[in-house]
Amino acid sequence: MRLLGFAGGVVALAAILSAIVKFVGWHCHLFGVLLAESDPMTTTNVTRPWWDRITPRAGVRVQMFSAALLWFVGMSFLLVRGVLFVEVPGPSSHFSYWIVPIAIVAIVIGIIKARYILIRYADKAVARIRKRGHACYFGFFAPTSWLFILVMMGGGIMLRHSALVNFVWGRVFLSMLYIAVGTGLAIADRIFWISALRS
Repeated sequence: MRLLGFAGGVVALAAILSAIVKFVGWHCHLFGVLLAESDPMTTTNVTRPWWDRITPRAGVRVQMFSAALLWFVGMSFLLVRGVLFVEVPGPSSHFSYWIVPIAIVAIVIGIIKARYILIRYADKAVARIRKRGHACYFGFFAPTSWLFILVMMGGGIMLRHSALVNFVWGRVFLSMLYIAVGTGLAIADRIFWISALRS
């Protein structure tokens, strides 16, 4: 079941990326930026490797918006899940009053994580996208970053289906973890949005 859940998560990520491509393509077309626009400073289709020719190419703005949207989707999912973990199970399910202290602690942890880890990572990702210029669309994140995303998705699926959800302390831990990571992503995601709007 966990394997099926992980596969479902991968399929969901692919669907999200497809939606991002369509949304960003429409947005950039509105501003006169075409996904298929040729870059006169790059090599021609004849000299490019075959694997580079079959992949969609995009400019810096498209890649920036895609990175920002992907982080926004991940952040939204984590925050919603984090809040739902505080729900008290039972016939008359309700939200626990512990949501306030849990949220405060988690937000503080998220701010610290954003300050010392995620903002630095976002700055490096923005610099990498600008250096790449008009290039393969799916390369707006490095291969290691995509692998990390898949690992995080798999870990999240396993945690949601673990025995932790059956205990109060386990749900508190998961809630703090999800809200902390979601808060960190929300703070650092502004780096992508600002860079996308200024591109």
